[in-house]
Amino acid sequence: MDMQSKRTILCIEDSDEDYETIERVVLQTGLAKIARSINGTQGLQLLRDKERGHSIELVLLDLNMPGLDGRDVLREIKTDEDLRLKPVVVFTTSSNPRDIQCCYRYGVNSYHLKPIDLHDFEAVVQTIIDYWLNKSISFRTGVDV
Repeated sequence: MDMQSKRTILCIEDSDEDYETIERVVLQTGLAKIARSINGTQGLQLLRDKERGHSIELVLLDLNMPGLDGRDVLREIKTDEDLRLKPVVVFTTSSNPRDIQCCYRYGVNSYHLKPIDLHDFEAVVQTIIDYWLNKSISFRTGVDV
C-alpha cells in the first residue's frame, strides 16, 4: 500500500450537504481518503484511536455543531501532546471576528469561510487540500520538533 492510500482527511462536519460536497472534492483529487464525524466528541475519538488516528493528516473542522463544538475540539487537539501537530483547518460559515481570533489563539493552522456558491465552495476545498496534502511539508516527515 502506498503512502497516498494511507492518508486520511478527517472532516468534522454535521451538515450532510456540506460533507457530501467536501467528500466529492477530496475523492476527485485522489490524494487521500476521507473520514467523517458528525460531532466533536466523535471526531476526538477518531483522532485518539490508535488504529485510525495515526493516518489522519488533516482535520477539516466546522465550528458550529451541537454538543462539543469546533472551538472546543480545536482547543482539545492543540493542547493534546499526541495531537497538537496535526494540521487543523477551520471551514465554517462564521465570519465573526471573535471566532476567528479564538481559533487563531487556540492554534488553528488556517481559517476559511464556506462560500454559498457551490463552485466557490468546491474551489476553496480544492485549495485547502492542494495546500495541505501537496504543497506543505507534513509533520509526519520524521523530523523531531
